[in-house]
Amino acid sequence: MNQNSPVNKQKPNHESEKEVDIMKIFFLMLSNWYWFILALSLALGAAWFYKKFTLPTWRVSATVMIEENTKNKAMIGSEQLLEGFGVRPGMQNLDNQVVILTSWNIIDETLSGLPFEIEYYRHGRINKVTLYPGSPVRIWYDSNEKIPRDVEFELNQVSPAAYSLSVNNSDIFSFETKASFGDTININGAKVRIDSVPGGFSGQNKGRALYFVFHSRDRLVESYRSRLKAVPSSKAGTIINLTLEGTNKIMDVYFMNKLIDVFLNSNLERKNNEAVRTINFIDEQLTGISDSLSTTEDKLQRFRSANKVMDMSTQGKQIISQTMTLENERARLVIESNYFEYLAGYLSKEVSAELPVSPATMGITDPGLMKLVLELADIQGEYFSKNIGNKNPMQTQIYQRLLNTRQALNETLKGVRQANGIALKENKEQIRLVNASAVVLPKTERELLGFEREFKLNDDLYSFLLEKKAESQIQKASNSPDNEIIDRPRPGRLPVAPKIMIIYLMALLAGLGIPFAVILVIQAFNNTIRDEDDLAKITDLPVAGYIPHSGLQTHADVREKPSSEIAESYRSLRSRLKFFTREIKSPVILVTSSMAEEGKTFTAINLASVYSLMNKKTLLVGFDLRRPKVCSELGIRNEKGITTWLVDNVSLDSLIVKTKYNNLDLLPSGPIPPNPAELIGSEKTVELIAELRTRYDYIIIDSAPIGTVSDSLTLGTLADVTLILVRHGKTIGPLLSNTLSEV
Repeated sequence: MNQNSPVNKQKPNHESEKEVDIMKIFFLMLSNWYWFILALSLALGAAWFYKKFTLPTWRVSATVMIEENTKNKAMIGSEQLLEGFGVRPGMQNLDNQVVILTSWNIIDETLSGLPFEIEYYRHGRINKVTLYPGSPVRIWYDSNEKIPRDVEFELNQVSPAAYSLSVNNSDIFSFETKASFGDTININGAKVRIDSVPGGFSGQNKGRALYFVFHSRDRLVESYRSRLKAVPSSKAGTIINLTLEGTNKIMDVYFMNKLIDVFLNSNLERKNNEAVRTINFIDEQLTGISDSLSTTEDKLQRFRSANKVMDMSTQGKQIISQTMTLENERARLVIESNYFEYLAGYLSKEVSAELPVSPATMGITDPGLMKLVLELADIQGEYFSKNIGNKNPMQTQIYQRLLNTRQALNETLKGVRQANGIALKENKEQIRLVNASAVVLPKTERELLGFEREFKLNDDLYSFLLEKKAESQIQKASNSPDNEIIDRPRPGRLPVAPKIMIIYLMALLAGLGIPFAVILVIQAFNNTIRDEDDLAKITDLPVAGYIPHSGLQTHADVREKPSSEIAESYRSLRSRLKFFTREIKSPVILVTSSMAEEGKTFTAINLASVYSLMNKKTLLVGFDLRRPKVCSELGIRNEKGITTWLVDNVSLDSLIVKTKYNNLDLLPSGPIPPNPAELIGSEKTVELIAELRTRYDYIIIDSAPIGTVSDSLTLGTLADVTLILVRHGKTIGPLLSNTLSEV
């Protein structure tokens, strides 16, 4: 670079810079292709390793439809009885059904009927592989309380009939024994028998250790609860999609089938229990009526036999018809009164899970009472549902609704009981008036009238209660779950994990993306000069030439390989320097750099060589008095030189050394002085340069780095051209910038 004649370069516009940057990135990545190959190999290898040693995860799916409750809660009559208290709008809420399906209690009940408490598995290279349903052994034990839970046992077959058993990796329980299959052993006080399954230790299990764990119920329930998902299939529908993901699809299918059965049966069981309670209530009423009916029938038969009378007169029939109508009304009112007494007693007790008997059972049609009793049954059934449990966050609100409904029912009950009492009094007075009209009948007929009336009353009551009981029994027999299975559990055709294509795609992206990002980050923090664009950001001084990297062992590449690419690059540099030296006789060219190891000595030697090849007398001056390297590179001893001339009054001819190359002489630096900056800054240095100009056509000076010491600054004032070397990936940009600001 010409120190005295800087040339301004036109800055490219932003669009061009953007295009250049994209190409820079492309060639930067291309130059680091081997990192991409390595990263891709590692990423794809890791993907294959993950696929090879990861157990596939299967998704078991099922669909359940929740029965929609569109009936009016205020229905009256036998339709409510046929409901059997099974359809409760509060309980049929879809969100509640989702909570029930995934609740702790229902999963616990499901697992109580499945043989999942003991898990048999073997260890692979990385994972454990569950052996269900093909376990090599079967284990029986007698005490749930004493058996150690969540402790891994290792079983090894030592012979066809014997095994060894020990506990692995447990700080709370240790155990080790040897026994024969079928023997009863003692584990922590529990009697355990291990039976061998025929052929169980063959194939993949041959010679391999078997592991098993007695799972605690809480941990087992939680493991299934965390994997079980229940979500509505749509916002408008009442269908729930159940999914369970795990590594053993057979176990999960069994679990899902049992879960759905438990869910459906819990609803059916609740309906059947209510029907049974209704039947039991009617049976209590029938017990008294049945005895009265038998007694009155016997009295009627004996009276007829004794008095030889089988029928009454027309007037008597009319009187008994009127009496029976009133007596039937009285019986109805008495049954209602009994039900009201039952309901009052029910409400006087503490809140419990027992639901009240429906008023429709006794033929009570008061709409207000019917609505409140059914509402109480709904809320109470929801509050005490074992599937929702105490963890339901709505329990407090439900309990308050329950208390409010009981209070409202109490108030309504007082009114209907008062009305019932008034009706009974009116009925009694009407019966008295009808009975008074019977005094005109003969005595025998009056007595027959009394027996006939009492018998028909009991018979009608008995028939009425039998009819209600039959209705309840029919309802119990015809009860079915409110919900319906749409799709039974089944595993998917392919595992949901690992997803092979996604894994390899991610590996491909990682193999390309990681080195790409790392290279960009490294380049972002790399403050060295990498290309001419980086150089242009620091200075507008012209670039005199480009020198490729040399793979030769010698520094005199131009002389050793005159037709090489490096030799041509130095010839090109020589041609460009003519623009700066064409009017100068015996030009002095200073070669320096901003820091050490940037190739200034190499450049000085080869630049001097290309000038000597022009048959020009050329002198290479080793003016790096701190770390001289020119002599060692050319194989010349550095016993005396510039420092000798600057310190002692010696002949210059005795210091200049002829090299083995024609027209190329060397002035060594000489012994390293203690004060190189002062020596170079002396007047004798000026005299030396002037003397050399008279003897040589070209003088090439190899100096110390200008960015680290001040020696080259002094020499720069004596030189005609100063070349500052910039080495790709070596020269530090900020240091070069500071160096140029001082020059």
